[in-house]
Amino acid sequence: MADLNNPYSAPQADEEALRPANVYADDLVDAKASVRFANLLIDNTLYLALCFGIGVLSVLVGKPELGSWLTWPTLFGYYVFFEGIFGATPGKLITRTRVVQIDGQKPTIGQVLGRTASRFVPFDALSFLGSGAGWHDRWTRTRVVRIS
Repeated sequence: MADLNNPYSAPQADEEALRPANVYADDLVDAKASVRFANLLIDNTLYLALCFGIGVLSVLVGKPELGSWLTWPTLFGYYVFFEGIFGATPGKLITRTRVVQIDGQKPTIGQVLGRTASRFVPFDALSFLGSGAGWHDRWTRTRVVRIS
């Protein structure tokens, strides 16, 4: 007897209206800003350790200038390798998050390359202050979500 036009029936909540803003129709939940910041700290620490190792090897080989030439390609390769193959950097794996397209699918290699190139734009890290997503997320139509 649940008549949709019955003025005396109890009000029904709209499921879409009850969904939090950072939960999409695919039921994936966006990572919090604090988790995204932890990802940044972990990945930067690992990147610096990698650069230190490259620097030590370049000095041992007798080509110290080689270490400085390899720092930017190393950063680019770090993000492309991990996000392209695993969908997550080591920082994201530790915090149990991953990169997905807006619709929840695995990102394409073009999106991974775009995310990585966008990180080289000055003040990209500050782009998170105004909204929940940084430029490298918005420009490539990707997001970082929690893994259950």
